[in-house]
Amino acid sequence: MKKLVNDNSSWGVARRFSGDVAPFYRAILVAVSLQLVGVALELAQPWAMQQIFDRALIGRSPDAAMVVYIGSGCLAGAILLRIAINYVATLKIVGTGHALTRALRLRLFRHMVELPPNFHHRQKSGDLLMRLMGDAPMVSTMLVEASANIVTRSIQVVGTIALMLWVDLRLTLTLAIFLPIIFVVARFLAGRLRIATRKQRRKEGDMADYMQESLGAAALIQSMGREGEAVRAFAKTNRRNARAGLKTARAAARLSSSVEGLLASALGITVLLGGLRVLQAGSGFSAGELLVFLSYVRGLMKPLRSATKHQARIAKGTACGERLLRVLDEDRPVRMTSGVSLPPVHPKTLSFNDVTYTYPNTPRGVRGINFELKAGDFVALFGESGSGKSTLTSLALRLMDPDQGSILLDGIDVRELDLDRYREKFALSMQATVLLGASIAENLQLGDPEADEAALWRALEAAGAGQLVQSLSGGLDYRLGSAGSTLSGGQRKRLCLARAFLRGAPILIADEPFSGLDARTSMAVQESLRRHAAEGGIVLVVTHDVASLRSFDRVVFLKEGRVEGQGSDDELRHTAENYGRLVEASSGVSR
Repeated sequence: MKKLVNDNSSWGVARRFSGDVAPFYRAILVAVSLQLVGVALELAQPWAMQQIFDRALIGRSPDAAMVVYIGSGCLAGAILLRIAINYVATLKIVGTGHALTRALRLRLFRHMVELPPNFHHRQKSGDLLMRLMGDAPMVSTMLVEASANIVTRSIQVVGTIALMLWVDLRLTLTLAIFLPIIFVVARFLAGRLRIATRKQRRKEGDMADYMQESLGAAALIQSMGREGEAVRAFAKTNRRNARAGLKTARAAARLSSSVEGLLASALGITVLLGGLRVLQAGSGFSAGELLVFLSYVRGLMKPLRSATKHQARIAKGTACGERLLRVLDEDRPVRMTSGVSLPPVHPKTLSFNDVTYTYPNTPRGVRGINFELKAGDFVALFGESGSGKSTLTSLALRLMDPDQGSILLDGIDVRELDLDRYREKFALSMQATVLLGASIAENLQLGDPEADEAALWRALEAAGAGQLVQSLSGGLDYRLGSAGSTLSGGQRKRLCLARAFLRGAPILIADEPFSGLDARTSMAVQESLRRHAAEGGIVLVVTHDVASLRSFDRVVFLKEGRVEGQGSDDELRHTAENYGRLVEASSGVSR
């Protein structure tokens, strides 16, 4: 049963991608048609040789020289025309394959960026990169090049066998014994190759992920003196990948050599039996006809070899296609469909009504969350690590939707709103700084692509980063290292906050905006956030900084995924025992 599933998996994977291939059907049909014209010319070639041998070289007819001239010219013309047609067909196939690869990568990338954060937390980023860069081209090769060639070569095999039957029925039936054997052997070994390829791609993904993580943490590895351990761990991963690649190569070699051996046996038997037929008096089987038959036997080997090669590509493409489908089958809990459009005015309220969300396969999450944010509010989310603060910000942004309850914007369930228009109401400064290896201006303009230089400087001043950027060579044109590595953690934090200010969205969510900042800069950032609220915005700050809690209008205190209290800092110290205990403990640590 398992073998049957493996045999049918290539068709199953191909059907799943049929929608991606559909726009390229016409181009593939043109390429296959050109290849079939080339096949017809190839099948016609032996007859010119037969005429030369039987009528000129052996028969010595009066017009022998003319037969040689005409036959040679026809043979050369057919070969040159076939080469030209195959050249055009190859370019068509390759171009279509590249176009399909682009389409597959775009579809996969779009799906990846729409998947919720918990998917990316579960996956290895290096492995996802391998699926985009390595697996997509292999799937494209299977769907276009390998499939087109399999179709062409199958028709060539049928045509060749038909001509062989016409030339000599007895020899053809003898040779036909080998065809089912070749087919069974090829299918069996292709299944082994597919299994080996799956393992190889998984090992390659692990190695890519390890390389990405290790190179990104090079400074940490060096500071701890663990370069040797990192190199040894990479060498171990590299050896595993090499062994997996060697197993795949062995499986491909077994497939190719087994088919080649069977084809060689078939050719030897054909030469033996055909030669005896020519020597047999009165057989009516000439040397020229044997030459034609042997040409078709050798011609039959070509499509069978080609089918073997493409069968290996199909096996690899199937394994890679399964890896792509595992990502594409991941459900997007937040649907991207359009809904109710929002008016351009600033929202007045953002409410959490009995909101519950639990992460898959873990008890982490939030339960029964109820609180409301109003225009002009300057509110802090405070609690221990893992209490649900970041989960609430993700729910507010609709990176995921609650399992129960609802989030309302001006009284409307956010699931009914147009997602893009809804997210335009938000600006986010995350705890983990996200910067690109581009100029400071380009990084800031992710918040507002249309922002001019004056707006960029205003946003930098609001985030306490104006002097920093002025001190850099080139100012706004200063190019950051990968992920902003040329700046300190606090400097990166300020640039990300400036990008959030530049967005100018009415609802601003800042996750740990004060971490890594000196006291003076922290106070300046607090004033900028409060000013944003005073101008009619809603500001929600996720923080562990107990020193800043007194500056907020209200603190929402979370404990183990629930709201245990909300109010001013002074009120919570008297009404929420756990709040006071946590603040005192955090204050003691900070001292």
